[in-house]
Amino acid sequence: MIELTLEELLLWLVGVPLLSIGFFILIAKMKRRSTIRARQKQILCCAACGNVYQSRSRERFPQCPECGRLNERGSSRRLG
Repeated sequence: MIELTLEELLLWLVGVPLLSIGFFILIAKMKRRSTIRARQKQILCCAACGNVYQSRSRERFPQCPECGRLNERGSSRRLG
């Protein structure tokens, strides 16, 4: 038979569920953050005409539907 004190029993009854809930919240936040990053990569702003559009293609330089200019996907690291 397993002998537990009252403190140990309360630790198991309260501590283990709280740890598991915290773990699931952490996993949900990580999943949400990855979906937000994926959606941000789909939204582009044309550097020439300022048109904001969505491109679901995997091309590195998608074409603007308004002016036809190729725009770089993601944040630009150029200065100026």
